[in-house]
Amino acid sequence: MKPWLGLSVASLAAVLAGCGSETPEAEIRSLVAAAEEAAEARDTGFFRDLIAPGYVDRKGQHRDDLIDLLRAHFLVNRDLEILNRIEDIRLSGDEAAEVVLQTAMIGRDGAGPGFGLDGAIYRIELELVKTGGQWHLIGADWNRILD
Repeated sequence: MKPWLGLSVASLAAVLAGCGSETPEAEIRSLVAAAEEAAEARDTGFFRDLIAPGYVDRKGQHRDDLIDLLRAHFLVNRDLEILNRIEDIRLSGDEAAEVVLQTAMIGRDGAGPGFGLDGAIYRIELELVKTGGQWHLIGADWNRILD
């Protein structure tokens, strides 16, 4: 775990279980940090739990399409480094939010030191709803802004 994330396993469990007394914005910030860790660990199960069954994005992809895209990315990149910077969190009450972030990703296919290295920066917009005490992703849009 990266020290600058400042996210303990206990606080992550509390946020995901809805047991914490954090504000919705703090819960979302913790969730973004947890998603960063899960992506670096190539943990498809985390995203299966995060993405709502009714997920549809602006590209017309559904939940299974997004999970397949993540799985393919994890298979191609044996090593991932991700850094998220939240630009904005817009809350609609305590149970809906739109999140805008920039994400820098560097992946390496494992072919050896210095080989197969790829990186990019994305602008990502997320639509989240809180159901059953947990935040779920119901929509997203992303664009590569820098190679």
